[in-house]
Amino acid sequence: MIIDSAIKNMKVQDAMTHNPLTVHQRTSLLEVQSLFESEPIHHIPVVDDSGFLMGIISKSDLNLILDWGTRLNLKSSLVKNEKLLNSNDADSICSPHVMAVRPEDSLVYCFEIFRENYFRSLPVVDDEGKVVGIITPYDLMVAAFSQ
Repeated sequence: MIIDSAIKNMKVQDAMTHNPLTVHQRTSLLEVQSLFESEPIHHIPVVDDSGFLMGIISKSDLNLILDWGTRLNLKSSLVKNEKLLNSNDADSICSPHVMAVRPEDSLVYCFEIFRENYFRSLPVVDDEGKVVGIITPYDLMVAAFSQ
């Protein structure tokens, strides 16, 4: 595969979304759902009191726990979902074993992780493990075609 030399030299910090939206591990799933509905995002890093990465929630993770009748707008399903989402926190459905990258890692390294694991996002953490960004395959495409 031929990769332009400018892309080979780019770092995660050049393409990532800086200071992404995060949720605390005790944030209710109702609030998480509200964020997915109001923001153009598909993944939210979950952090602890100190901002350390604890996991990640995708919009798909949340949709998997919703009642099947949600798509039909059945009143009983909506009531059930509200109770379920209000009584559970972000840490109850987040993926806890998350691969993360650092701002100084190369975009080629990110590409390899995405390709080998079929991930759709990677949290970006500093040396202490605090979330400072998020990067997606879309960000890589934007970086590649903006060169």
